[in-house]
Amino acid sequence: MNLETKWLEDFLALAELRNFSRAAQLRNVTQPAFSRRIRSLEQSLGVELIDRATTPLALTPEGRLFHTTARNLLRQMEDGLHQLKGQNGVGPQPLDFAAAHSLSVTLLPELIQTMSNDGHVLRSRVESIDVDLAVEALQEGRCDFLLAFDIEALMQPPFLCLSLGNTELRPVCAPDADGLPLFKPDQAEPVPILGYSPAAFMGRQVNGLLRAIDDLPRFQPVMESSLTNLLKVMALNGSGIAWLPGYAIVDELSSGQLVDFVDPEKHQEYWGSVEIKLYRNDVRLHAGAERFWSSLRKRCQQGWSLT
Repeated sequence: MNLETKWLEDFLALAELRNFSRAAQLRNVTQPAFSRRIRSLEQSLGVELIDRATTPLALTPEGRLFHTTARNLLRQMEDGLHQLKGQNGVGPQPLDFAAAHSLSVTLLPELIQTMSNDGHVLRSRVESIDVDLAVEALQEGRCDFLLAFDIEALMQPPFLCLSLGNTELRPVCAPDADGLPLFKPDQAEPVPILGYSPAAFMGRQVNGLLRAIDDLPRFQPVMESSLTNLLKVMALNGSGIAWLPGYAIVDELSSGQLVDFVDPEKHQEYWGSVEIKLYRNDVRLHAGAERFWSSLRKRCQQGWSLT
C-alpha cells in the first residue's frame, strides 16, 4: 500500500471543513488536484472515505474510523522526525479527550490525576461539549477517548469501552433554616423543578424516573437546561429541586448546602443510577493512548472505580 503524507493531511482538512473547495484552498492546491488526491487515497485503501451525496459532505463509517488512524499516523511521524533530529519537542503526544460538560470539571480531572505517573501530569487536550456532540467527535475520530455515560450507540463495534463506575441521580434542593428540605413532595403549592432539556442525556434519564413514580408531586417547571452546573447553582439559591448526579454535588451534600428532596424510604423510587464509561475507537491509537488504555483496563479489572 502506498500512502502519501499529503493525502492524509488532505483528508483531515476535508473531514474538518466538509467542503472540497474550502479544503483545497486550505491545502493551497486547486480543487481538481485536491479531489484527485482524495480519490487516490480512497483507491489505495480500497474503501470510500467520503459520502459525496450529502450536503455538507460527510465521512462514511470507514472514513470515521480512518480519521483516527490518519491523525495518529501523522502525529507519530512528527514525533519520529523530532527524535531523529534530536529534538524532544514539547513532550509525548497528548491524549485527546472529549467529555460531557459535568464530567469534564469533576471526574475527568480525577481520572487524569489518577493515571499520571511520578507526579507528572498526563499531557492532554480536553473538549467539553454536549454528550451528543461528544459522541460525534469520537465517531469521527476527532478524539482518542470519550468520557460519558451509558450510550447505546457506542456499545457495539467499532467501539470499545471501560466501565469506570456508577453514580446516583438524585433529587436535591436547598435547605430551610432548620436544615430540612426547602420543598416537600406533599406541599400544597406546586414544587418548582429545575429540569434538563428533554433531548439531553440526563433529561431522558430524569423523564424516565418521573414516569415510574406512582404518586408524583405537582411540579412547576421554572428552568430547563442541559448544563448540570447551572441547575446546581439554581438549586443552591433555592429556586427549586433538581435531579443531579452524585459526583457533581459531593461537597454540597457534605456541607449541607444541598439536601435530599425525599426521605430515605423513597430513595429507591426517586433515585436513579447512571454508569460512567470511557469509550474509544477499536483501531490502533498512538503509543501513549494505547499505554493509557492498557493501564486503565488493568486498574478496572482489579476493582478500581472512578466514582
